[in-house]
Amino acid sequence: MHFPDQPLPPVAGGFILSQRLHHNDPLLAIGCFDPQHYRDALAEAWGIRLPERLQRAVVKRRAEYLASRLLVRAVMAEFGIADFILTNAPDRSPRWPEGIQASLSHTTGTLVVAATRQNLAIGVDVERWMAENTAHETAGYLMNAREQQLLRTLPVSFNAAATLLFSLKESLYKALWPQLHQPMEFTDAALVTVDWSQQRALLRLTRTFSTDFPAGTTLQATFLWQPHQVITQVTHPVKPG
Repeated sequence: MHFPDQPLPPVAGGFILSQRLHHNDPLLAIGCFDPQHYRDALAEAWGIRLPERLQRAVVKRRAEYLASRLLVRAVMAEFGIADFILTNAPDRSPRWPEGIQASLSHTTGTLVVAATRQNLAIGVDVERWMAENTAHETAGYLMNAREQQLLRTLPVSFNAAATLLFSLKESLYKALWPQLHQPMEFTDAALVTVDWSQQRALLRLTRTFSTDFPAGTTLQATFLWQPHQVITQVTHPVKPG
């Protein structure tokens, strides 16, 4: 995974701070936005209508929705799909165009989209560092003893390492949901190795979900370490649908 190096044209108004692409496969896009500059008029100007369920939502939610749909539209244009507006299925999962496997994540002021035409399960996640007390309070259901030992060998604080683990498992869940439509617990997968210099990791399923995803299945992950946050991505080959 590489930090996107191709800037998209700037968007006027101060709401969208930047949008960048990296033309690898999967394609990775990162957007930064300022919720304080959000205005409902921007959605109308950009042709991205807010769903009824969001029209009375707090500004933070409306800002995330608009910024994410704008970035997704730019990513889909790279695949030759013009004016695409991302919608959601009844289970709230995103509805991507036919033939596109993709994933979306956002945190305060940051958006990430990964997309490919390959037959890949793909999941992406972005997280800001959890607080130290949160890391210790959640350790019991987020990680097993071996994972906790592994995290303590990493060259960062325990709360930052715990955030990496949380994000990797979120990316794994997002990658597998379209394949399985089954809920996952954090303990249904375990972090096996972390290559810090290459920013790569390996996860292993501890539970059998299907014949294609039995316990013991290993999944490759990559991550981008940034000040105050981490971006993770999990991919795994799947059979053509």
